[in-house]
Amino acid sequence: MLTYIDIPELIAEDGLRLVLLRGYPSPWGQAAKAMMEYKGLDFSVGALQAGGENTDVVAWAGTNSAPIVAWKDEAPINRWDDILLLLERLAPERPVLPSTPAQRAECFGLAHLICAPLGFGWNYRLIGAQARIEAGKPMGLMGEKYGYNPTDGPLAEERVVRFLDHLAARLHAQAAAGSDYLIGDSVTAVDIYWAAFSNLLQIQSAEACPLDPAIRAIFEIVPPALARADEILIEHRDRIMRSYFKVPMEL
Repeated sequence: MLTYIDIPELIAEDGLRLVLLRGYPSPWGQAAKAMMEYKGLDFSVGALQAGGENTDVVAWAGTNSAPIVAWKDEAPINRWDDILLLLERLAPERPVLPSTPAQRAECFGLAHLICAPLGFGWNYRLIGAQARIEAGKPMGLMGEKYGYNPTDGPLAEERVVRFLDHLAARLHAQAAAGSDYLIGDSVTAVDIYWAAFSNLLQIQSAEACPLDPAIRAIFEIVPPALARADEILIEHRDRIMRSYFKVPMEL
């Protein structure tokens, strides 16, 4: 069971530390946690409070955003790719990056389309900001955090739909080749990232992802164009969740 410790205690520890957004299935954080667990790494967890000032975290890591990962006396890191490379370094015997250059390039490319600025998660936040602006409302905190602008905001939904179509086509091609995974014949970071991020597309059941009802209601609002996405995307999510995540999800 996930046990949160106070941030000052977490900072003082010497091993691997992870700061998660407490109470939310934040995909960047849940993916990092799942990879740590898959790799058999020991780690301690602290909580970032949603909407809070989190002054101890900011003073230590320089950001009020989760996840944050720190290893020994190395500087805390916050970017998804920095975290991924650190975890590969700490437990190379259970890799989540392919060894061949071609598949490694595919893995980083797909992960970028999911996790990076203007990737799936980023664009999903911009869709919400765009909807608020079209309704005559302020863009909101998510719009500010994810850098809403009048160029990228109106394009966000189309970009997400195109990405989902691409990912679904890839899964169908992999299934036809006899693979349950997005790349090759074994799990990679991309499978784990998509499983975590797919909660934006369709939130898991209350049993698999126990959320405060008010938070669940937010996740249940999905733009109609995204709700029509290919079922294979969620089938893949559920299969990866059962095999590589702790279910029920620990928030």
